[in-house]
Amino acid sequence: MSLTRLDTAGALGTPEQLDLSGKTPEELEEIAAPWPVHWLFPPKPGDPDRVINLFAGPGGWDVGVRDVLQHDLDTVGVEMHKDASATARAAGFRRIVADVRSLDPKHPALRWVRGLIVSAPCQCWTPAGKRAGQDPRNQDLLLDVFTAAFEATFGHWHDSAECGPCDEADICLICSDPDWDGYSGFTGPLLTLDEVRAPIAEMTDERIGLLAEVLIWALTLTARWDNLRWLAMEQSSALPENILDGIREELWSADWCSAEYRVLDAVDYGLASRRKRVFLMAARHSYVDMSALTPKTPLPTTTAAEALDWPAGIRVNTRGVRRTAGGNCWSADKAATGITSKIRGWYWEHDKDRKFSLDEAALLVGFRPGYPWTGSRSSCTQQIGDVVAPPMGAVVIGSLLSQHWEDQLRQYLAEIYNHEPVRPEHALAA
Repeated sequence: MSLTRLDTAGALGTPEQLDLSGKTPEELEEIAAPWPVHWLFPPKPGDPDRVINLFAGPGGWDVGVRDVLQHDLDTVGVEMHKDASATARAAGFRRIVADVRSLDPKHPALRWVRGLIVSAPCQCWTPAGKRAGQDPRNQDLLLDVFTAAFEATFGHWHDSAECGPCDEADICLICSDPDWDGYSGFTGPLLTLDEVRAPIAEMTDERIGLLAEVLIWALTLTARWDNLRWLAMEQSSALPENILDGIREELWSADWCSAEYRVLDAVDYGLASRRKRVFLMAARHSYVDMSALTPKTPLPTTTAAEALDWPAGIRVNTRGVRRTAGGNCWSADKAATGITSKIRGWYWEHDKDRKFSLDEAALLVGFRPGYPWTGSRSSCTQQIGDVVAPPMGAVVIGSLLSQHWEDQLRQYLAEIYNHEPVRPEHALAA
């Protein structure tokens, strides 16, 4: 087994250059597949960052960057849900329709990728699901997968001295390598990615293991190419802190400079509905400025009725005649409750035939009217329930990339909710 010595995490030297000279366009497409052909070649000065968006959905992050932040990124999303991918493509975003686990993060087309976005399914963590992710046994298995992801990319740190005493040198993959030069460093990969993912089969819900892809991809891209610069992850606010800390610790072990997380509620950023999520932000060679997530002055608040141009006094029924501890109605004169796929059946309390249109449901989570939702009504409302709210995508990516987001967000909210943008100086005067 040939092992590459790493002086420090990520210091792999120069990877072997892929010879693309004389290749026809068809041959280049075959080599690059399923990624864009131009990703096989180094970016030119001024080109936007190349970004992979895993579990990309119908375009929440993309709309946040393109339409709210008005920033240019060269992004390719991976999404296995065909309707969600079709929605994103109709909106002008690139999608690879595939299971994230079927793609190779060591693909040569990914050599110059600088950003990684990951939004793994959250149903196994939330109260709306069966919460299998909260089971301690499942969490222990997931943390084991995190550790294995490091062993499959960086391996172990080996001191310059040989292993000992006794016969450890006979079984150590470093000392027993005849090409070992005697220097200390990381061993390089000791496991395959299939071996990394193997414990997931023991979990009671395999979707729990999808969260490990954030490390599998981040660590592989770092160790293989050492060009990845930033990471943004979105997940249910119910994700346990020990899992978040586990992700951070593996990134720190790989010499990522900073990895921080915070629970954010989209209603605090002007959205007309509550949408509480945890966001993890990491930077390879700089410190994440978490204060950049806080607007300089409060953003305007918008009620559901104001956003949807409804009359005052409307109450929305979410559970029919069922009676639960949480009630079955909310007032549209306040911000809407968290939007889920169940919105397809919500209706005005005094008029059971008055249900939400797709535009109304999407507007509450921050999309412009007319967004090209694709599929059945059930499929579309599932996409809306799962999507990352575009305003939050703008805030998180803007903060990570030191891009000003506050004025752009105010303008976007004013456009979709039909009110005058409140500038910071006006807010202060008020």
